[in-house]
Amino acid sequence: MSDAIAQPSTKLATVSTRGTQSKPVWLVIGLGLLLLIGFMPPQPGLSTAGQRVLGILAFAVIMWISEAIPYVYTAFATVLCLAIFLGFSPAQGTTGALLGTPKALQLAVSGFVSGGTILVTAALFLTAAIEITGLDMRIALGILKVLGPKTHRVFFGIILIMLALAFLIPSIIARSAVVTPLAVSLITAFGVDRKSLFARNLLICVGLSASISGIGVLSAGIPNVIAVSFIEKYLQHSITWMDWLKYSLPFSITLMLALYFLLIRLNKFEFAEIPGGRLVIDTAFSELGPMSAEEKRISVICGLTIALWATAAYHKIDVNTVAILAVTLVISPYIGVVSWKELTKRANVGSIVLIASAAVSLGQALLDTGAATWLTKTTLGGLGMQHMTPSVMMATLVVALVFIRLAFATITSATATLIPTLLALLLSFGNPALPMWGMALVATFTLYFSFILPVSDPHLMIAYSTDTFEVKDLMKIGIPLTLIALILLVIFWFTYWKWLGVV
Repeated sequence: MSDAIAQPSTKLATVSTRGTQSKPVWLVIGLGLLLLIGFMPPQPGLSTAGQRVLGILAFAVIMWISEAIPYVYTAFATVLCLAIFLGFSPAQGTTGALLGTPKALQLAVSGFVSGGTILVTAALFLTAAIEITGLDMRIALGILKVLGPKTHRVFFGIILIMLALAFLIPSIIARSAVVTPLAVSLITAFGVDRKSLFARNLLICVGLSASISGIGVLSAGIPNVIAVSFIEKYLQHSITWMDWLKYSLPFSITLMLALYFLLIRLNKFEFAEIPGGRLVIDTAFSELGPMSAEEKRISVICGLTIALWATAAYHKIDVNTVAILAVTLVISPYIGVVSWKELTKRANVGSIVLIASAAVSLGQALLDTGAATWLTKTTLGGLGMQHMTPSVMMATLVVALVFIRLAFATITSATATLIPTLLALLLSFGNPALPMWGMALVATFTLYFSFILPVSDPHLMIAYSTDTFEVKDLMKIGIPLTLIALILLVIFWFTYWKWLGVV
């Protein structure tokens, strides 16, 4: 029996060693592509700076997927490469005066002052404040009292909460920021390690459900509003809030259910329910006693924050400013709940903000150098789609968009670049029979399928910042979820959306 037990351990050790040995190979491949793409002969329509950025993108994506070097080191390397390679590239086109490293460095660190980075930082501070006061445990045990001790119900509860918040909070990142501390508290309530299978997948559930929740409601994400404005501008077709709900909410709910079944079917969790069942939950909740003054104050601050996020359309204060207000209140004398020193000590800000900022900077460089537009037009325009039927054309587009989406650090930037480029491409075909606005709508849904890398979006970085799951854990769920999402697009294309006249 001892030999039988030792044998799998040896296999695991062998696999681990092989994984470690392969990392230098991936590093060489990444550096090779960086130099090959960055310094190959000039490509028609692509600036030298844009070409260098594409090389840096290839290097960064390989490092993110393979984890050949730590994420933080990849972030530093990305910023350094942007500053140097762009600094010694022509400011415009392929010839002329060089951009210079001072200007290139400004572009390389632009992500550090972006709205997404601000919101991620504020979210991490709020999460830490909630944990310090103990409110997280009270909320977590309250959720368990309602859902019961079954493990699968906890996952279903997280998904339901995310769907409900889609109607209240008009920001994917903000929803992730609200639910992440709840998930961490549930992990603590279950008394399991943060690296356990349950913990890892619960935070993956938060990150992925935050993304999917943005599809169902027009006001649930800025990308939706951007796409609708482009559709109205290019095609003179208006989509109302109720129209969007009718077209997209069933698809969003179906994809959420797919996520739920993937999580509970692909994983065998450490337990099916909390040892001791509901009695343990009730006992733990009663032992918390009455709410402390700090818990009440952080509750008011969080409630105010959520209310301001939910009513952004009326008071016109953006989610980033609201997030800064929330952190200011948290550390304010008399009304706050924690000192700045304690807050910064608890929050895992430094490395996560660096990673998110580097990813945003890379995405911004792709836009500013024209590399993103060139990549989209070259990829989509060279597929010969004008001779395809609408359904085959759409299938080709969505597969291409899934891969192109890796070049962008946020859904918003991807939407702002890809949707107008796509519409211009469709209009160039001169085929009035194409369901163009419906195709643009489906393409927008596809841009939400950023399920594979944490750096694909700030809301995934918030979940990743809990130090629970690794990239391979996310890919285990994210890759099949992406395939299911593409299959669902086909099913909805030939059924529900066809019935509604969308396509």
